[in-house]
Amino acid sequence: MRLLIFLFAFVFQTIIFAQNISTEDSIQKKQESERIQIFKERLKQYNELCSKDSIRAVNDSKIQNKFYIFNTVPSGDDFPAKNELRDILKNNNILWGGIGSGSDIPLHYTSDKCYSSYMTFFTEKKFGKEFIDNLVKQSLLNHIEKNRSLIFEYNEHLDWMYEGEYSLADKLLNMYFFTKFKYPKNYKYSSVDNQDFTEIELEVDENSSIIKLVGFKHHLSKNEEFIPFFEKNIKQFIKSSNFIISERNYKYHGSKKSFKIYYK
Repeated sequence: MRLLIFLFAFVFQTIIFAQNISTEDSIQKKQESERIQIFKERLKQYNELCSKDSIRAVNDSKIQNKFYIFNTVPSGDDFPAKNELRDILKNNNILWGGIGSGSDIPLHYTSDKCYSSYMTFFTEKKFGKEFIDNLVKQSLLNHIEKNRSLIFEYNEHLDWMYEGEYSLADKLLNMYFFTKFKYPKNYKYSSVDNQDFTEIELEVDENSSIIKLVGFKHHLSKNEEFIPFFEKNIKQFIKSSNFIISERNYKYHGSKKSFKIYYK
């Protein structure tokens, strides 16, 4: 008798458990179906809006050229040379569209998202992507000429400046340094390019965000007697240049920690 009662209770609990699982599965399937339906509706709406903007871009591209810059969403670096790029584009009969809109939320359509992408695509296709990229780079160089501290700020739009052993960033800093530097008498010039150089170590003052000199590493095949002279001039260059890192860049991206001065 006890065995029958036990078996009955076991079968009853099994049936109840199976019914609960079936109910949970049904709820999950219903929720998944609702999510799929919402996704389909958003995708349909997104495609409709994008289609309208892409058609508008096709028509507008027949009578004007327009170019946009796109930042990485959501925390991309700001493009610093907006005014310089606008002027350069204007000289080439291209309108500056501004910063392209976007969102990191899937299928979230922002105003003119597809329009800006298509207009930029048509402009790059007409003029050539390399040509447009060079205009963007030139606008950044023009901006740096007036805001030299930007050389020390890591910015996604400036990655190309730090490529290679003798980067463009170092070349610019060398150019600025040697505008006032004069080699001392009896200096022995090297027969090998970039053989002799001084690496300057830097840090950013936490209170003022000003670039400060930490120390030197000299790599000289000769002219060691002029090391004090080199250091004095480099110190004056850094101090007189007053390199100041922007607060946002210092907080989120850091700064270039060193650069090299190459001697002839």
